[in-house]
Amino acid sequence: MIKESCVETIEQINHAIKNGANRIELCDNLSVGGTTPSYGMVKIATELCHQNDVQVAVMIRPRGGDFNYDYFEYEVMRQDIIQLKTLNVDAFVFGCLDENEQLDEWKMDALKETCGDTHAVCHMAFDLINPYIQLKSLDWLIDHGFERLLTHGGPSDQSVFDNVFHLGKLLMHSKGNITIMPGGGLNKDNLQTLLNDIPFDEVHGTKIV
Repeated sequence: MIKESCVETIEQINHAIKNGANRIELCDNLSVGGTTPSYGMVKIATELCHQNDVQVAVMIRPRGGDFNYDYFEYEVMRQDIIQLKTLNVDAFVFGCLDENEQLDEWKMDALKETCGDTHAVCHMAFDLINPYIQLKSLDWLIDHGFERLLTHGGPSDQSVFDNVFHLGKLLMHSKGNITIMPGGGLNKDNLQTLLNDIPFDEVHGTKIV
């Protein structure tokens, strides 16, 4: 099982490596849900992690708040990916929604193409999509080559354990064509409770290790 630790400092990276994280999701500004970290931070983090056989997924998000980005914000995201993929990161994590809180397919596809051979991951912006069309959105992510979906399985104000049924529904629908990675409220103390219900292959959290 892959444990992905969400971090924003070198100290947190070292802690994650020491305590058995298999991957880090590197962010800045976790107080607003995470934004794109600096070039220098990504460079040092990638070097530290790869020396210890730990993967690095980098958050691409120009600001906190909603996920409906205008053209200039989208271009910031695209340019960040172009620059940061030269550092040999393992994945980029992003999510774009339109004014109706559905996948902004044009921006998502364009950013995915910009990633090139680097894996693309859709983050918890997905959880804001109407549950009745989430399976269609999941199919779109699969069809466009996204590697993983990071999801809380429901609204952020609900416990991840209240969302187990929907997480299982996403997992069954994916048929192994995209990794469903639960996160949001998971930690090293309650992780086994979730795994007893559904044996996920990958899990995510700020305190997962």
